[in-house]
Amino acid sequence: MIERSRQFETVLALTVCVLVVFGMVAPFGTTSVAADEPDGGWETNDDLEEGMDALLAETMDDHDVAGASVAVVADDEIVHAEGYGYADYEGGEPVDPNETAFAVGSVAKLMVWTAVMQGVEDGTLELDEPVGTYLEDHEFEGDEEVTLEHLGTHTAGYEERLEGLFVDEHEAIDDWEDTLEAEMPARIDEPGETIVYSNHGTGLAGLVVQEALDEPFETYVEDEIFEPLAMEQATFEQPVPDDRTLSKGHVPTDDGFETDDPAIVGVPPAGSMTASATDMGNVAIAKLQDGTFEDAGEETQMLEAASVEAMFEQRATNHPGVDGVGYGYMLSEYRGERLVWHTGGTEYFNTAFVLFPDHDAALFVSFNTPAPGLGDVVDGFMTDGLGVDAEPDREADPATTERAGEYEGEYRLTNVRTSHEKLVTLGSTVTVSVTDDGVLEVTDLTGQTDRWVEVEPGVFEPKSDDDAAFAGTSMAIEDDRLYTNAPGAPYERLSWYETATVQAAVAAVALAALLSTVVVWPATAYRRRGWGRMREHLTRPRTAVLGCVALLVAFLVGLLANATADPLQFAYGYSPWLWLTLAVLPVFAVAAAVAVAAVALEWKRVLETRDLDGASTNRYGLAYLTVLAFALLALVWQLQYWNLVTAAF
Repeated sequence: MIERSRQFETVLALTVCVLVVFGMVAPFGTTSVAADEPDGGWETNDDLEEGMDALLAETMDDHDVAGASVAVVADDEIVHAEGYGYADYEGGEPVDPNETAFAVGSVAKLMVWTAVMQGVEDGTLELDEPVGTYLEDHEFEGDEEVTLEHLGTHTAGYEERLEGLFVDEHEAIDDWEDTLEAEMPARIDEPGETIVYSNHGTGLAGLVVQEALDEPFETYVEDEIFEPLAMEQATFEQPVPDDRTLSKGHVPTDDGFETDDPAIVGVPPAGSMTASATDMGNVAIAKLQDGTFEDAGEETQMLEAASVEAMFEQRATNHPGVDGVGYGYMLSEYRGERLVWHTGGTEYFNTAFVLFPDHDAALFVSFNTPAPGLGDVVDGFMTDGLGVDAEPDREADPATTERAGEYEGEYRLTNVRTSHEKLVTLGSTVTVSVTDDGVLEVTDLTGQTDRWVEVEPGVFEPKSDDDAAFAGTSMAIEDDRLYTNAPGAPYERLSWYETATVQAAVAAVALAALLSTVVVWPATAYRRRGWGRMREHLTRPRTAVLGCVALLVAFLVGLLANATADPLQFAYGYSPWLWLTLAVLPVFAVAAAVAVAAVALEWKRVLETRDLDGASTNRYGLAYLTVLAFALLALVWQLQYWNLVTAAF
């Protein structure tokens, strides 16, 4: 592993944050597997191979992707498996679709839900039974109410959590079960009420499988899923066994790519799996063939047909107007086609696993670079491979303008509410507006705008193919909440004081006011009394405020130093120095209360005597102190709003 550059680590930190709260080199590895081609589109295997090669080359070039692994399934065969680019750029190693394992991230969750359904089939598990029934050595909030049905549909009500999802050392996952119990996020919704994607909820389901079946989770999946499906490279183990070939992670640089080992996942069932393209192709075959898989003439019934059907049917949705979730799978109607899918992402890898049941076809694609572009591959495959064209542009309904007041505003994700990670949801902020011709526009903080057309009151579909994506095909707005396709949590319309602009303005003005004391008070003291009598200027209110300013400066300097030294610790777990920095905040809050009280006492003396002579300063000084008191109140309110006062604990 090379030493990470500062730019490299910053990119990774941002990538990891984007994952919780919410996308060319010449191809190598020409190994391929061919049989029948999928319906429509490409008519021959040569067409399929040439088409996929061109599609991947263009996508990888557009998005600076170092390597990709792809499998296409039709009926009961892998019709195309190909590696593109590098598995290790620095070592010059190409991607092999049969041998090179990629970290598939949350696509690993599909193995958890498959294991659960196997337990249901043999009578060991019941979807509607509280998970506490199966846990003898562990306790979780709500385990007498939360069921495997809730966990598999992400409706258990658990808040999302970033910290601890990835760890620095393999030793940190030796007791992942105990860590999961200790660090399980709070429940913010009643079970069955709202879809809020939960990595830790999947970890809990993996623990239930382990406890109920009396076998380590990784071992069970290896024996009951990987081996029957001939998934020779697949594993949940960390580190990966020596007999497996694992792709490096890559980040683009000016002259190529920097490489590193894949991230260590702190909640293994949620995403520690690595697998090759052909491994995942075999999973797709079993799912498309009603749970059966044939290898070397031997047929395996991995799941009963009824279980597969149950996983593919919609079991929950946040709104009747948006696509929902099956058991572990996400569901979409895209370009008039039914899609059953899951995506996954870690520090360096982005993956999509998409089934097209009506075509008996599937696509697996994984990048070893934290880059967008998966949607481009899915779109290209649907257009050229399956012959499914983009839908024509939709006409806007002018009546939408009459309801603009119900829709317009600033919205933010609600998947984090009680922890300090609420601050990360700032990045999810979107602004909704309605044009004069009735098009609803949704603009994120980067300025990217998607256009939507109202198809029934409060329900919207993309105006054009440019605004659509296989994972984002519908949207609804009702009662100040914006709903997107599962597994996205609802967005909530913000009050004026919660908007990003107001929050930023309040913070900027308050900080500027407080930091101005570093210049204003020394200059005033010198002008009036000279340096020799400086202490006479330090009245109690000023001393209290300066104490707050000192704490604030210490926090800001510490935060900058920690972010510069290791930005990934915000996701991987606090260093002692970061903990110490965050511990300043509750002290600051107490000091601010003392300072505000001191200023209030100044005003009390003035009001009692009805004369400024009772104060320790003149009218201008008292006015300045009052401004500073309000600045302190504003900052403490913001720290409390973002749950930062107790972030160290």
